[in-house]
Amino acid sequence: MLRRYSADSNVLDVGCGQALLRSWLPDAARYLGIEPSALAVRDAYDRDPSVKIMLSCAEDYIAPGERFDSVVFNEMLYYSRDPIRLLQQYSTLLSPHGVVLCSIYQSPRRRSLRSAFWHMVDRRRPMSNVHCERMVRSFMKRRHWTILDDRTVSADGIRDGWHIWTARPN
Repeated sequence: MLRRYSADSNVLDVGCGQALLRSWLPDAARYLGIEPSALAVRDAYDRDPSVKIMLSCAEDYIAPGERFDSVVFNEMLYYSRDPIRLLQQYSTLLSPHGVVLCSIYQSPRRRSLRSAFWHMVDRRRPMSNVHCERMVRSFMKRRHWTILDDRTVSADGIRDGWHIWTARPN
């Protein structure tokens, strides 16, 4: 059950890139993207001048007291030095029945294990997607988050794919 968005949904898209998620939401849904790349933000505005995006990295963004029905981390947690801190920080912005939706790309394990090793040696290097997923899952389990949906999506015959899950903090 992937999250279905209604017209009155309030969505926060962390690391939104060119804000492509906005085009999949109902027109009346409220959307806010956070993106550190000025180029991606400019591309998003070129496509849709009405889109609302804050030019900021996820770690530095301070929400102005707004609550969101969904906080989306699409392909961005493993670029953070501390994905657990991001989950903690942004879960406080959820409305009472709000959810966190995460998507993590899964590449062949050999390449991922090598990046996990280098991330442990040098924290400035990005962590592997597999390492990030394990950290996030462990955090959610320890905090007793309710996993509402958990699935892997990939093209036929391809080992790579995306692991997508929706969770609700308790």
